[in-house]
Amino acid sequence: MAVVDDDEAVLDATSSFLEALGYDPRAFNSGEAFLASGLTGDVSCLLTDINMPGLNGLDLQERVRRVRPALPVILMTALTDDTTRLRAFAGGARDLLRKPLAADDLIRCLEDTIGA
Repeated sequence: MAVVDDDEAVLDATSSFLEALGYDPRAFNSGEAFLASGLTGDVSCLLTDINMPGLNGLDLQERVRRVRPALPVILMTALTDDTTRLRAFAGGARDLLRKPLAADDLIRCLEDTIGA
């Protein structure tokens, strides 16, 4: 699983929480860093923030879809509006989680997306 967020505190907290749940998260501070890692083909799920400098989460989702159309993508954001929501789901997002992330919402989403 890959976690992408430009906020270091959120990235660390989310990665630590996922580790505690038994996942093996790979943390990236930007969409560009994730793409440059070469791990696109090796992850079971992409959990990414939308609002990031450079390549935002919606654009990252679009780029990943070209390489791995079936890779589950879960987007997260503090700012939701109808346009963002529509673009997220039109691009194939499995879910759009509101930040700050609620533990129960993240757990449910991951169980629904990639299993327990």
